[in-house]
Amino acid sequence: MPPQEKNVPGPETDNNEKSTSYEMVPTLTASYSNKAFTVDAQNDSDRKKSDKVKDETPFEFDDLLPHIGEFGIYQKLLFLMMIPFAFFVAWVYFTQIFITINPEEHWCWIPELENLTVEDRKLLAIPQSNGGFDKCSMYNINFTDILHQGIKIADSSWEKVPCKNGWEYNFTDVPYKTIASDLDWVCDQATLPTLAQAIFFGGAILGGLVFGWVADRYGRIPALVGTNMVGFIGGIATAFCTTFWTFSLCRFLVGMAFDNCFTMMYILVLEYVGPRWRTFVANMSIAIFFTFAASVLPWIALAVADWKMLCIATSAPLIISLLTPWFVPESARWLVSQGKVEKAIRILRKFEKINKTKIEESLYKEFEVSCTKALNEEESNKNYSVLDLFRTPRLRKIMLLLIVIWMAISLTFDGHVRNVGSLGLDIFLTFTIASVTEFPADTFLTFVLDLWGRRWLAFGSMVISGIFSLLATAVPYGK
Repeated sequence: MPPQEKNVPGPETDNNEKSTSYEMVPTLTASYSNKAFTVDAQNDSDRKKSDKVKDETPFEFDDLLPHIGEFGIYQKLLFLMMIPFAFFVAWVYFTQIFITINPEEHWCWIPELENLTVEDRKLLAIPQSNGGFDKCSMYNINFTDILHQGIKIADSSWEKVPCKNGWEYNFTDVPYKTIASDLDWVCDQATLPTLAQAIFFGGAILGGLVFGWVADRYGRIPALVGTNMVGFIGGIATAFCTTFWTFSLCRFLVGMAFDNCFTMMYILVLEYVGPRWRTFVANMSIAIFFTFAASVLPWIALAVADWKMLCIATSAPLIISLLTPWFVPESARWLVSQGKVEKAIRILRKFEKINKTKIEESLYKEFEVSCTKALNEEESNKNYSVLDLFRTPRLRKIMLLLIVIWMAISLTFDGHVRNVGSLGLDIFLTFTIASVTEFPADTFLTFVLDLWGRRWLAFGSMVISGIFSLLATAVPYGK
């Protein structure tokens, strides 16, 4: 029976019952109607909130990468394009070692004895101590008279003075002349190569500031080309230096290119690679390209066997960077930050075409709207500077830790690299072996970095490095 029929009054019911029964119907109906309205209104409210949250969630560059391809054909080509720049940074960084290295054995040059054999010259003119010939002193006698007297072996009682006429070198361990041997940077001037290296790093400080600003103001490509061209000019000019100060000026210019000549390309490529592939690209580009470039450098030095030609051979390739604008796209992220969203989208369409992927037009539109909104918000709050990195306790702590950790890593790495000669072995072979260790280290990081995390790997690797650095001090010279 239908519900309404149950409420129809019969002959047995009185008027009160009839009144009560009929009044219940609208009350129940209204109650269920209000409940249904409340539920519908709540659902509508939730949907609106959900849509609002969705609208407020920015559609960023990384949201587009899965649609374009996180490591597609174009990204792989960019990965390979890192090769020359990885070579450049290795050569810019390490070449100065091989153009300022001095042979282990050297002694005073005595013009009057030039017709004698090397061994006879040393026996007659050079004092001996600790089982070897002195590197910085000679006997102060009339060698012409001594030759006439037929004396062939020195008398240890003769007066000793510092070298007067320059030095002779045994080129067995370093089989070519360097600027240090050409200009006699030994004995009292033995610190000049170290000072020149410090000047090189002074250039690196300025270069980081200058080309960092250029990268933010004019783009990654101009900064990449600019830093490599400064390195090219400074490196070629080094080959024509004849004094310490001209050499230092040229190395300062080369120092401005250090790091930046690769880092700009490194950052640019990482920006176009999806998050899942960044660890691989970041580490394997160094493990393969940088390691190989550093490992072959000693053998290039041996092959050309001339410090001037080595400067030219390792600096001339930097001119290839002039071709970069035709082969490497500008950073889409940088373009977006400059409000050039349409240009960024044109670059992304090129990725889409080469990677053979298809992106719905609505995604580009959503990306454009989100970027425009973010830019407008940024413009209204554009009162920040580098000092803001130190304003809040958390940022300040992170920045100070980064500075200290990076200084420690750089000091340790550079110290070990430039100390391979102290092993008393073939510096060319030991440098190559030391360089090759970069490959297993970076390859190991590629596989475990995303599994174990950054913090404990950074801590563990630095502790292990510190322990072995301390143990190295106990190794006898030449062992």
